[in-house]
Amino acid sequence: MTVVMPTYLRQEYLPRAIGSLLQQEFKDFTALICDNANSGTTRSFVESLNDPRLVYVPREENLGLVRNSLEGFRAAQTEFVTKLDDDDEFEPTYLSRCVEALREHPEAAFAFTDMRWIGPKGESLEAVQAQQDESHGYSQLREGVYRPLNTMLVHGVVALNATVLRTSALDWNSLREDTETAFDLHILLEAARGGAAAWHVAERLVRYRVHPTTDSATNYARQLRGRLVALEDALPDAAEFDRPALQSALQQAATTLARVELIQGHPRGSRAALKPVLRGSVNPAIMRLAVLGLLPARVTQGVMERRDAQWQKRHGMGPVDPPRPS
Repeated sequence: MTVVMPTYLRQEYLPRAIGSLLQQEFKDFTALICDNANSGTTRSFVESLNDPRLVYVPREENLGLVRNSLEGFRAAQTEFVTKLDDDDEFEPTYLSRCVEALREHPEAAFAFTDMRWIGPKGESLEAVQAQQDESHGYSQLREGVYRPLNTMLVHGVVALNATVLRTSALDWNSLREDTETAFDLHILLEAARGGAAAWHVAERLVRYRVHPTTDSATNYARQLRGRLVALEDALPDAAEFDRPALQSALQQAATTLARVELIQGHPRGSRAALKPVLRGSVNPAIMRLAVLGLLPARVTQGVMERRDAQWQKRHGMGPVDPPRPS
């Protein structure tokens, strides 16, 4: 088992992440601490633990979030691989439960668990948890095998943060780095190609930390661009009954990104976002966004700001839903 740990500068959470790893019931793992910041503090901390399973991998240059993670996956030489971000934590039985499921069910390309949402200090976020459970339907998921997977993946039911994959389930060298912060979705869609199955472990075995500096929160537009790439890449090989879900997710991502670009005063970016969906059937909302994208930036930005204010007054929030883990 290889655990890929891409780290950056969030060193306040790293001890908790590594601590949760060292408490695993499943002991036969190697953790690659892929340090994109090449931080002496991180190196010293890892070396101070004096555990041969922790392998510090300094990056001599900033590879970026995606490549740093993918290079870690590509270095895995074991039967199974998973990812532990430097601000998340595993429950003690996470690895053992997932590995056991994969060994008992060779038809499964990966095993996934549910997540517990926590705050910066590790506190439970009950309101967020309830909202996520309802929107993703976690309470309705039983323990067992699921196939096909694309519909579940595009609705965020499965998160790479809580997934153990068979390393042989996909070609790691063929993965696209232009999926940006949606590379997690890209990996799962690749693993699901050809109608692959997955096993659901019906327990909350990963603690997903929510804080203001998460990449999902700070790079939402970039995540949406990457999501468009991942969805377009998966469409040609999708089964006919799965294609509508991918197309619907593509349309939603494109229109949301187009709105974000217009709000930020980037009509050219809005037009680029809509290209994948303008080739098919379009609805009135898409047509309105397409027309707005042809107007001068100062005009479209004013229109979108007024709509934004109206939305906030009506719903108490902005027009764009908060991002979910990819």
